[in-house]
Amino acid sequence: MLKFYLNRELSTRLGIPLGRWKRWSREFLPPDPLGGHQSGYARQYSMKDAFYVYLAGYLVSAMGFSIPEARQILNDLNGWLKKNIIENYDAVIDAENYPNLGGPRIDLMIIPVQRKTLPAFTYRIRSLIERKPFSEGDSAIWQEQFTEQIIKPGEPLKKGCYPAYARWVNMSVIVGHFLLRLKSEEK
Repeated sequence: MLKFYLNRELSTRLGIPLGRWKRWSREFLPPDPLGGHQSGYARQYSMKDAFYVYLAGYLVSAMGFSIPEARQILNDLNGWLKKNIIENYDAVIDAENYPNLGGPRIDLMIIPVQRKTLPAFTYRIRSLIERKPFSEGDSAIWQEQFTEQIIKPGEPLKKGCYPAYARWVNMSVIVGHFLLRLKSEEK
């Protein structure tokens, strides 16, 4: 069943002040097709729309991106988000063992690039497949296997280049927190 959420409901569940949530939704979503302030209809959010606003708000408030930069990031990652995050909501929501939300750990690295039209970014997305511990005395050593996908609407980077100003986002934690907060109130 398709569920829709209202501003106040999302604001309360996600712990975001209502005014801030509304401002983010105006910045990061297209205009509401059912009307605006004077139509008498409250905006209804699908899970996809709510997640886009939540992610964009996180990029602005916690990661320090500007509104235009966060808008560009969402635009660049739109196809990847739909395929890898949004289409998997139903499987995650219906799963019985809720602590293992979202499956493998997914890290997103956002790297600014030099380009005439700013903002421009290159993205590296890592999905952890397996992590094995090895014990070497008192030191903890881990072996990890992961897949890496590069989305580069900006200039190509040299292989293995990890500039110091790249910002990392643990997408698994973001998605897990978002879904747990929405699910916890529905019971």
